[in-house]
Amino acid sequence: MLISMACPLCCHSERSEESRNLPLHARFRFSLAVFVALAACIVQHRAEALEHSGTIGNVTFAVYAPDWTWQKRDINILVVLENGGAEAAEVALELVFPQGREDHFDYDGERRMSAVVPAGGSGRLAFTNILAVDGVPRQVYDFDVALSSDGRETNVAYAVRTIRGAVVSPGKWALFVPGGLALAWCIVFAFVVARFARPGAWLVPSAPVGEPEKAESWIHQKPR
Repeated sequence: MLISMACPLCCHSERSEESRNLPLHARFRFSLAVFVALAACIVQHRAEALEHSGTIGNVTFAVYAPDWTWQKRDINILVVLENGGAEAAEVALELVFPQGREDHFDYDGERRMSAVVPAGGSGRLAFTNILAVDGVPRQVYDFDVALSSDGRETNVAYAVRTIRGAVVSPGKWALFVPGGLALAWCIVFAFVVARFARPGAWLVPSAPVGEPEKAESWIHQKPR
């Protein structure tokens, strides 16, 4: 039915009738393929994140960070540095939180850090475990990653959006699911034990024993 409706102008009536009479498994495979294609079109979404690159002096930098996060989950910001100069360069970083909304995040790490990148070498710095707390409205937060090196400065704007976090954390699910399954099996085992623990519960009656059928008389005759 789907084939005949999809292309009524390019299929003759005989072919349409043949498509209606396709075997069940063939129609199922076709319907499954159409469903998968539609689902791929619906859920297809480009995963976006902050990927900003630039230069400061002789140092090329790249900033990587997610553009959204769940509440009660961590944000990690990675900065990759590459020194293309002939001398070592010191690069300082500073993470600037959204003004007036710093209490929406729980972060115990350093907000300022620096690294000396050797000539022709590379280095990595990261701000990790920036926890987005719950209990506040979900919104977009504007961070800044400030870089400075050899008297030059530049800022990288970083916007992150928070969405509703999970009601139960994955760590708790890892405890609840095995515990629930174990409890369910214990209940089933208790019912099975109660059922077969009675005396004689495991005995299976055999077929009744009757008299053997009488054999034909000619079987016992001796040849003459």
